[in-house]
Amino acid sequence: MKGHTCLSINRVPSRWLIHHNHGSCISLASNGTFIAAPTGSSVSLWSTTTHEQIGSVIEFTYDISSMAISANYDLVIGGGKTISLCSLRDKLPSSYFDHIRHDGPAVQEPLIQLAEPEQNADQEKDNLKQPPRAREDSCSDIADLEKTVQELRTKLAKSERAANEQKDGLKGIIRSLRADLHTQETSSSVFILILARRSLTILLFFVSLPVSQHTASRMEDSVNETIDTLRDILRARDTRHKKIKQELRNNEIASHEQINQELRVQLAECQQKADRLIRIIHAHEQKHHCESLYAQGRVYDAAESLIEITSIVNEDESADKDSFIFDWLAEFTHQCVATLERVGDEASNAEKRDEAVAAYSAALALSPSNPNPVLMKWAKMMVIGGSAQEALIVAAKFKLPRVVVYCVICDILEGDGRLTEAIECFQQMQNELSEDMGMQDERAKRELKFRGRCVQKLEKLGDTARDSKKHDEAIKYYSNALLLDPTNADNIRLKRSNEIIELDPSSHTGYEAKHAALHNMGRHREAFESFSTMLSKLEQSPDPQIRDLRPQYFDVTAMIRKVVEQTIRDLPRVLIDTVTGRLYDKTQQAAAFEELPIYDELQSSMTTRAQLDHARIRKEVEKFYRYVMLSHRWQPNEPTFQMVENTSIYALPASPVNSKIQRFCELVRNLEFQWAWSDTCCVNQLDRGVQQESLVAMFRWYRGSSLTVVHLLGVFSESQEIGHLWKSIWNTRGWTYQEYIASEVVQFYTEDWKPYLGLNIFNHKESPIILSEMERAMNFATKELATLQPGLDMAREKLYLASMRQTTREEDIAYCLFGIFNVAIPVIYGEGNQAVGRLLEYILTRSDNVTLLAWSGSSGSNHSYLPADLTVYNEIMAEMDGMVTALRSSLPDLSLTVALYDRLYDLPPLSLVAGRLRLPGIVFPLADLVHLSESDPDSDIPVYHATSPMLGDVEIKTKDQLTGMTGLLLMNPWISPLLDADFSSGAPLFDHATRALRLVVRLKQPFGALLLAPLARVQYRRVATDSLIMVRVREETSLTELMDSIRRIDMQ
Repeated sequence: MKGHTCLSINRVPSRWLIHHNHGSCISLASNGTFIAAPTGSSVSLWSTTTHEQIGSVIEFTYDISSMAISANYDLVIGGGKTISLCSLRDKLPSSYFDHIRHDGPAVQEPLIQLAEPEQNADQEKDNLKQPPRAREDSCSDIADLEKTVQELRTKLAKSERAANEQKDGLKGIIRSLRADLHTQETSSSVFILILARRSLTILLFFVSLPVSQHTASRMEDSVNETIDTLRDILRARDTRHKKIKQELRNNEIASHEQINQELRVQLAECQQKADRLIRIIHAHEQKHHCESLYAQGRVYDAAESLIEITSIVNEDESADKDSFIFDWLAEFTHQCVATLERVGDEASNAEKRDEAVAAYSAALALSPSNPNPVLMKWAKMMVIGGSAQEALIVAAKFKLPRVVVYCVICDILEGDGRLTEAIECFQQMQNELSEDMGMQDERAKRELKFRGRCVQKLEKLGDTARDSKKHDEAIKYYSNALLLDPTNADNIRLKRSNEIIELDPSSHTGYEAKHAALHNMGRHREAFESFSTMLSKLEQSPDPQIRDLRPQYFDVTAMIRKVVEQTIRDLPRVLIDTVTGRLYDKTQQAAAFEELPIYDELQSSMTTRAQLDHARIRKEVEKFYRYVMLSHRWQPNEPTFQMVENTSIYALPASPVNSKIQRFCELVRNLEFQWAWSDTCCVNQLDRGVQQESLVAMFRWYRGSSLTVVHLLGVFSESQEIGHLWKSIWNTRGWTYQEYIASEVVQFYTEDWKPYLGLNIFNHKESPIILSEMERAMNFATKELATLQPGLDMAREKLYLASMRQTTREEDIAYCLFGIFNVAIPVIYGEGNQAVGRLLEYILTRSDNVTLLAWSGSSGSNHSYLPADLTVYNEIMAEMDGMVTALRSSLPDLSLTVALYDRLYDLPPLSLVAGRLRLPGIVFPLADLVHLSESDPDSDIPVYHATSPMLGDVEIKTKDQLTGMTGLLLMNPWISPLLDADFSSGAPLFDHATRALRLVVRLKQPFGALLLAPLARVQYRRVATDSLIMVRVREETSLTELMDSIRRIDMQ
């Protein structure tokens, strides 16, 4: 092996041997059969026996600076900036890995020699059952074990020295790497210095040349860039070398710690095994000693020895619980306990208390599996001749649950008739063991039984004292019973409060306690009576300090009544109690709540201001006063108010109409509502004031109901199909229109009282089928229908919906709208269609809504500008929506446009005074009126032809006789909707000029004109026409002409 050091291998090392030679190194296999020697970037393998090269040459990319062979025959190579790992088992025959070479007598010893397992588990158990050796044999075994432990410690020290030697070898590798790094760094520094000097020479040379400054600067930058690049390369190499050093250092530390940890684990296992054997040997010695004591009749000494053995065995967590030593402990413990119990029984029979106590105590100290018989005997001996406290102190040394000891002592005291001491012991147990959860179930059972027995005895003693008029003694017994069981003793608490009252009738404390007891028992009315008595005692007390207690308490009765009054204020005047079937007025409705158990409970539970719960009072009151309304088609012979005033709904004679109201009340009661309302029997039609109130408030009543039940006359359950609802008679009536609009929750039922279409949802208004049918019936969008609210808003839409409805009495078509318009005008049955006129006049006066004048048909009897009935509103005026269109490109003179806008804007709104309507607008005189010879072929209504300078030709259809009439006018009253004058949302949407321009464009759109005929002086009347006269301002009409035509017309 030229260029390498020869090795003499006399002993196989337990670590890697690394030799350094001329900057390189060689490594020896752990079995000593071959070595690895590097040459440049390759490694060759040599046999230590033949000194010849074996295997193949291994080539690497970089020159090798360090190398090692692991115990698994892996070759680790370090060179350049990488570390490589190569398995040698693929390079050499298997014979080089199978044996260890020996050049001398030395033989490698194992690091640790563990004791061979002597026997298997069964054999060990059999050996343990054999009689133990003599004490000297045991000592010999212990000495052998200690010797083994010492040898293990010696070998551990040797292993640590070997690890230190390995550490030194790794340090040698690190020093070699550092030397290589230093050499490379020195070479790089010299190279950089030489390069810098040459760069300086080049710079000086170029400076001396007659070249431009720009060329010299570029060359200088290029040289500096080259120097910076070399420095970066050097720094990167330095970083890689540091990383390699750190990895080698970490590997060194981890390897050392792993070896030490394995040795410590092995040593700990041996130590544990030795300790366990020592404990078992000691337990066997104690076992024989214990049996010997017991055989000699020294049962107390045997018991003490048995306790010691039990402690030793229990300390061994690794001991087999099924081994014979545990079986012996259980058997021998039972034997000793039985003997000690017998000794105690004999001493007890001989009235030798101390001896009996000692025997029983010794038996209990052994922790028997069933301690109760012995514990009862011990406790009896301790308590009868002593006290419970003494027994508890002695019992502290027993390994028994304290709750068991306490319960036994309490039972002994109770059985001996010492009830007071038993209760004191029980209370002490509760205080001491309040947080002890170890025996929770057992303790709970014992406590329950003990409480029950003691409470019964104390209550019986208290009853005896009460019957004997010994009130103080009775109070004492009842109080002790309450101390034992304060949660389920309301009856005892009531007895105690009665005794306190008997003892001192003038005191408030007895009534206060009686109120609390009765309240907890659910006897709230009696409880509040006691509370009221207590308040009177406080107020009448001669002691000022007692009287000062009165403000602490509060009588909630007045507050409850106030909430009831506020709640029933918005209810119908009369309601049906669905339980009794009787009619209740407001006074009876208020009194009904005070008959409820919840009323008594509220009174009894809120006796102080701190307990006052206003929200709960209101919740309970509102829950009780929920009511359900009936919406139906009236039929002949409906039960009236006078028929039901003094009887029950359920007592009415059988008839279809009576059955309807009865089935309705039963349905409401089954839905758990107390109250119901029907317009047939809940309104006294003979009382004008009641009738007036009902008509005005009906919309509000339906809106405030919890549910409205709709009875569909003529629709039966056996033939239900979609479409029967919108075609039903109910959907044609005037009163049902507002009833459906007002109700938020509705349920539809067939004539035989089955849910319509079998719907099983509470609110049928949430059903898409119902909404679709109602939209079809009313010809009105569902979303817009939901926006209708009481008041004068959307008056035209409300009148449109009413125009398709019918009522039996002519006036009712107006009266049924009082609620939805929220009007309060007198009801005058017999006035006929004048009711419609009065309603429309009321709306016009208070809403300034000129769209009510957009009708065609017959005029009313009072005023020509109002229709005779509501059927004229059966179409929503489409021309009103078409008035707002896009602005045209050609605009008139801006100044005149603004002037026209201001003139119309400053007009006062319409007014209605003494039956005369003063209406602002633009008027267009008519001329050349001619009666055409042919009437309208469809309606047979006369047709007239006229002309207007600003409108052109006009055609008029009317039943009025116009022949020979002069001074006729057409009027455009639709001014306010065209002004964009709604500023309710804040600033206007358009500026002044833009609003004026939009007005002009709208004025020249088609509109429906009113035809006016002159009366006396300056008054006019409206001429009823078959339809609105559709006209349009001519294009050549100037703004000046329009301004001159603005007037206010008085209409009769």
